[in-house]
Amino acid sequence: MFGIVRILVNIVFGVIEFLLLLRFIFKFFAVNVGTPFVAWIYAASAPLVSPFAKILPDLELGGFVVDFAVLVALLVYMFIGYLILQAFSYGGRRYYRDGSVE
Repeated sequence: MFGIVRILVNIVFGVIEFLLLLRFIFKFFAVNVGTPFVAWIYAASAPLVSPFAKILPDLELGGFVVDFAVLVALLVYMFIGYLILQAFSYGGRRYYRDGSVE
């Protein structure tokens, strides 16, 4: 049972991290937000980033932009996913090297 839950948690947080990573890359390279795919990524990830908006200002390096809100969101969601997986790792059977099961 816990194995299925762990797989689902990995999938959900993997998708969240992938969306945030794409948003960061698109913002960094100043990709055209008028294209449908980029607009969809921005719209899908906006609710994930909004709690972290305006924590730190964006850093502009020439033609590149580093969005720190996305980086903070990415770190927070990675940490939350890790904590959830750790919580589920304490449930279920424990297998030891000598072959015994708890």
